Amino acid sequence: MKSQAFLVIILLIGALAIGGCGNLPFLSQGNAQPTASPAAASGNASTPAAQPTRAAEQPTQAPANPPAQTVPVAPPPTGGTPAAPATGGGTPAAPATGGGETIPLPQSQANLSQLESYRMTVVSKMNGKTTDGKTIESQTTYTQAVHRPSKTGYTLIVENRQGAPSTQSELYSVGDTLYVYQRQDGKELCQPGMMTGMGDMLRGIADAMTAPIQTGSAQLVNRDETVNGILTDRYTLDQETINQFGATVEKADLWVARDGGYLVKYDLTIKVTSNTAGWSEMLGGGMPVSEGTIVYNWSLEDINKTTITLPAACSGQTVGVDLPLPSGTQVDMAMPNTTMGKVNASIDSVLTFFKTEYPKLGYQLTYEYGDAQNGYILEFKKDADEVMVQFSTASDGSVQITITRS
Repeated sequence: MKSQAFLVIILLIGALAIGGCGNLPFLSQGNAQPTASPAAASGNASTPAAQPTRAAEQPTQAPANPPAQTVPVAPPPTGGTPAAPATGGGTPAAPATGGGETIPLPQSQANLSQLESYRMTVVSKMNGKTTDGKTIESQTTYTQAVHRPSKTGYTLIVENRQGAPSTQSELYSVGDTLYVYQRQDGKELCQPGMMTGMGDMLRGIADAMTAPIQTGSAQLVNRDETVNGILTDRYTLDQETINQFGATVEKADLWVARDGGYLVKYDLTIKVTSNTAGWSEMLGGGMPVSEGTIVYNWSLEDINKTTITLPAACSGQTVGVDLPLPSGTQVDMAMPNTTMGKVNASIDSVLTFFKTEYPKLGYQLTYEYGDAQNGYILEFKKDADEVMVQFSTASDGSVQITITRS
């Protein structure tokens, strides 16, 4: 039972870790305030905040393949944080025009809560050469789809590294239930798990995705550019912000929705040399690098048009043990054949419940151990169905209950 509970925790931690994939670790330099909330919706097609198109209210039964256009973004390459930014490091790809209006750098999570659905894709590419002439190539793609009305989400992570097999991870979420989905040898496999608050945390991953720099300003380049079907204004990082990278920035353009103030697209290209502290170590994965390029592309697409389809292999799955619990029990975690929860009741009343109600369902008590101070272990059997119930009083006075079916 403990190992199963631990697996759920690991899955949750993994899912949360995925949420940090869009943040290039060496550029976490503060928490800029998100841009102001957008004005009231106007109904213009280019202003998704206004009367957005509703996606399916409930997840539909799954086709053989996961949601179209959904591909993943795995955690960006790890590596040391670069040294303090050097001044004069690089210049913007395009000089600001149109008056050079400057705005605080909008964060990728700012104002996304106004959208009913969207698909976020982050692609991180690295290529270069080591000092001994070997090439380095890798690409990680993270895609997360969110559909707020039905509280569903989808995450796909694909990682390709030179000399290593490609890896892929897929996660679906419906409410507080997380599904780990796999396709192997022509078969679909789906492992569900549930944890209180999991749905909110998973759906918040996309909102917490961070663009590759967290502080600074951007200068207006051009107004009224349509990107991903949204009317935007294009900006480029100003020189002071670029200096934070401590490396040569070849391109640093971002597009901000005219109505809504959310980030629609972000393109960043950085050139690395053997003398670029921090970056060369990250690019080479510990190997000395003579030169290389890091490209980061962030894109928000299918705004208020995204739908998510739960695969058939997941739609028939149940989590937890389908046996009664004492009245008022709050289920905090569930996996196939395991349920964990708590109830505000005396341990004696919980003991009485199981010893009274389960025999009514045909389960025979075959083992009992424990006491009110240390907790109880009860084992029941009905034909080939074996159930173990464990419960004890927690520090807050509630009774913690775990039911496992084997």
